[in-house]
Amino acid sequence: MPSPSSPKQLCLLLTVDRRSEQFSQFLQVLEERRARGEQIYLYCLDDGIREIDSLHALAGPQLRLFGCAYAAMRRSLPRNPDVTYGGLGLLADLISGTAELLAF
Repeated sequence: MPSPSSPKQLCLLLTVDRRSEQFSQFLQVLEERRARGEQIYLYCLDDGIREIDSLHALAGPQLRLFGCAYAAMRRSLPRNPDVTYGGLGLLADLISGTAELLAF
């Protein structure tokens, strides 16, 4: 359990790609929460998996990036070797281990 001085942990679920109007909302929330110093766990699935490579540049200690293995396979997308891929078990762990979940 995080100590009171630990940053808030947030799980972001990205299901859309940059063609969606929600993508700009997602980017705005992502930047606001990063500016607050929150620890962010970002899981990309459905069309959001298409944004893995563009979001990888933002990954680091404050932003952990995960992808849905099935979504990547169904879209014939290569896996980025620097990203952790998994399924619903991984997503469930991220959700249960964070204080808040936001989906786009």
